[in-house]
Amino acid sequence: MKTMHVVRFILILCCVSSFSYADTMNISTLLQEMTAIKQDEVLFKRTLDEGYERAVLCVHCHGEDGNSKRDRIPNLASQNSQYLFIQFEHFANGIRKDYVMSKLASGLTAQDRLAVALYFSEQTVKPRDQAINVSESGARLYMSNCIACHGKEGHGSAQYPRIAGQPYAFLEMTLLRFMNADEQRQNSPMTSVVKHMSAEQLKEVAAFITNMP
Repeated sequence: MKTMHVVRFILILCCVSSFSYADTMNISTLLQEMTAIKQDEVLFKRTLDEGYERAVLCVHCHGEDGNSKRDRIPNLASQNSQYLFIQFEHFANGIRKDYVMSKLASGLTAQDRLAVALYFSEQTVKPRDQAINVSESGARLYMSNCIACHGKEGHGSAQYPRIAGQPYAFLEMTLLRFMNADEQRQNSPMTSVVKHMSAEQLKEVAAFITNMP
């Protein structure tokens, strides 16, 4: 099953034209290394300690425990480690672009990025007081549009991100960017998912997701 996940990641990454074959194979190798680390209790603990040390700059925005300090910034706590690592690589290699994240990711080694991804994935996401009302419509929209990829609990998988418990402002901003065909998001399958939804419906979905445990 783990081998199948790695193969799926290779296929997904190969679809990104600006991502070289060498980059793809390197990520595949590092994902296999991540699996091996998780299976070695001593090495796993040491890697988490290294991740904590390497995340010294990340904590200014994402929090020391992976729970973000600003509502427009995502939580990294409890995120899937493989998904988190691949996104980190995308910032390092220019597939994703962000003024802060691109510089931060490229300034770390691949081993550092792996350790940071593992560290944050092992932290516990915490509910935040947002006073957002959840509607039945939001729940129905989630079950009909989001559950196939993100799961009934919103915890995602190695391929798709955990979205449960993310800050409402971040979810709303991200969904609206998909709806408006943001150029940095145009290759995402989310673009086709949200294209038939209104801005108000996206806000209802965001309200439902942010209150998921």
